[in-house]
Amino acid sequence: MKFIRRALVSAVAAIALVVGPAVSAEAATMSFDVTKLSAKNMVISNSNCKYFDVHLKYKKRNVDSWSVDSEIAGRHGNATTAFFGDYSYPYDKDRAMICPSLEGLGKYTIGPSEIDADYSNSNYDSFWYARTDYTKGYFYVRGKTYASLSTKRSGKTVTLTSKTKVYNPEKYGKVSYNPKVKFQVKSGSKWKTIKTVAAKKGKATYKVKTKSKKTYRVTFSQVSWATGATSKSVKR
Repeated sequence: MKFIRRALVSAVAAIALVVGPAVSAEAATMSFDVTKLSAKNMVISNSNCKYFDVHLKYKKRNVDSWSVDSEIAGRHGNATTAFFGDYSYPYDKDRAMICPSLEGLGKYTIGPSEIDADYSNSNYDSFWYARTDYTKGYFYVRGKTYASLSTKRSGKTVTLTSKTKVYNPEKYGKVSYNPKVKFQVKSGSKWKTIKTVAAKKGKATYKVKTKSKKTYRVTFSQVSWATGATSKSVKR
């Protein structure tokens, strides 16, 4: 509803600006464009709300003062808003806050933005400029993950068992996590993947047949809503 109301105001302003050839010529020279919106990715390991910086880049022409109001939305919808303006310092950075326990993990979108600007010419005539800018930026809010590895030998068979968890702020704690786990063995100074297994209920198992003692670990990559992790190495 907010953007609909602002769009109506912008339409009225546009009509007002074209009344008379002189006003129309002045208004036509005004522009303000958002060129980039950005914020750093976050890693969540507790249920607290998080403050973070949002950055704006822009280009303008014949604008004396301006403000930009950018929506920030998470998985469950609008989360907060970033405000920028030449009346504040720094004018191209705002401190915003999200609460992942309410808004979830994953990809967050910055934008669209509502722009208000004004301009005064040499005759002290004032002109107002308003529009919606659809430039968007993105950042990711990921839950911190945890990986552990236990081993057991029976004759020539070594059973490797991994356990994986992720912090889920909506559940206020660590929960079982089911990534594709890579079981790795150390070969010289490097790690070699011997098997990739999809975890179930936070657990994955793989059996290796070997007579000699070797060093093992498990690892998995990050996704849009969870970090990657690597377990401590175990020799068996």
